[in-house]
This record gives sequence, C-alpha cells and structure tokens, in this order.
Amino acid sequence: MGVLLAFLCMGLILVIYEVLLRLSYALDVRGRGRLFKRLEYDGLRQLIAVVKTYAGFRVIVDSRLTEHLPRTFLLIANHQSLADIPVLAYSLPGHSLRFVAKKELGRGIPGLSFALRKGNHALIDRHGDFKSAQAQLIRLAQRSRDGVCPTVFPEGTRSRSGRVGRFHSAAVRTILSNAELPVVSVAVGGGLRISHFRGLLRNLGDCVYRVRFLSLYPPTRERTTVHRILQQSYDEIANQVEQWRHSKT
Repeated sequence: MGVLLAFLCMGLILVIYEVLLRLSYALDVRGRGRLFKRLEYDGLRQLIAVVKTYAGFRVIVDSRLTEHLPRTFLLIANHQSLADIPVLAYSLPGHSLRFVAKKELGRGIPGLSFALRKGNHALIDRHGDFKSAQAQLIRLAQRSRDGVCPTVFPEGTRSRSGRVGRFHSAAVRTILSNAELPVVSVAVGGGLRISHFRGLLRNLGDCVYRVRFLSLYPPTRERTTVHRILQQSYDEIANQVEQWRHSKT
C-alpha cells in the first residue's frame, strides 16, 4: 500500500512541478535562472522525501568529501538507473548539478523532461553528429562560470548487470578542455534494482541507494592527465560498487 501511495504522490508532484516550471520559465524572465533552479531542486527533494516516507526507500550518503568541495567541479559517476539524477542532486543540495543525458529524456516525462530541456543541461543525441554533441558539451562547460557543476556518466548508458562499464573519455575531455575544473568521482549503488519499470514496482519499497564521494582531483586540461584521472576514477568507482554488490548490508 505504501509503494502505491508513493507512486500516486510522485505522479502528482511531477505534474505540479511541470506546471510550476513552465510558468516560471514563461513569466519570470529576469530571475528565471534562480527561480527555475529552486523549483527543480524543490521538486527533486519532494520526490525523494515521498519515496522515503511512504515506500521505505533509503538513501545513504557518505558525505565526508563534500565538506571540502569547491563551488564548481566536474562530477563523474557510474550509471545504474534514471534515479541516479535525483539522488545525486539530493546528495549535493548546495551545488547546481547539470547533467549530460541522452536527448530522449527531454521528452515524455512530466517535470523532469522540461527541466532537462530548459535547465541548461546537455542533451546529447547518441545517433546525431559529433559537432552537435560537442557544442552542447562546450556550452555546459562554459556555464560553470555561473556556478554550474557539469555531471557526466562516462559509461554513456545504464549498466545492465550492476558492474561498472568501460568509461568513455570524449565528454570529460571536451568539458575540461573548455573549463578549468577540478574533478570529483562518485560511486552510486542500488539503482540496478529499480532500473526498469517492473523493478521499480517490485523493489522500490526496500531499495537502498548508496552514494559515496571518493576523490577530488585538481584541475587539468592536459590530455594524458585527463585519461589518468578517468582511469583512476573508474578503478575506485568499480571497486566501491563491487564492495557494495558483495556486502550483506
């Protein structure tokens, strides 16, 4: 019963925030960025609060590193489910995360799709041309001057097995070539159980989502150093995810 109530509340929240986001975008031209961002994060927090309260969903955040984070950085994480986006935003309430996501997410999901399209995220057409994707990434990098933290899932798609897939370097290299940002690696776990609709229905009630911020790397634009950071991030994220996979708690 609790899971059903959580779904009903989630649907209602998404519809309400779809309306609020559209109104703020249309009417609050001068303060659009501030109000829009506040509504985005309010909606995400409401969603997480609802599933925690009514469905028993849990989010466990190891936030020791977050006390030392700068205002802006490039965040790289493994990818297990669509819930990674609200969970990561929920885990860093003092930062403005902007995601690199597939273009398909920009349509069809109340609240979320409009926020991704109009909230200065980078929506990439995986079947489109390289120049268009590169332009999106460059714009996202440049928005870091306004306090935005670009967020990349270097696997490029959700893991189907729970294990961390190979990291691709193109998005990370493009962003760091256009913005001098430190890099933060973060591991997420638990999303595999709710990565598709059937799993969401069956497992939302006892899903435990774990988030652990692992390392803070200094800014660099040097190609070799970027590849080294990506490899080290992959190793530590993959190791952390494997530890969670074999843990009984």
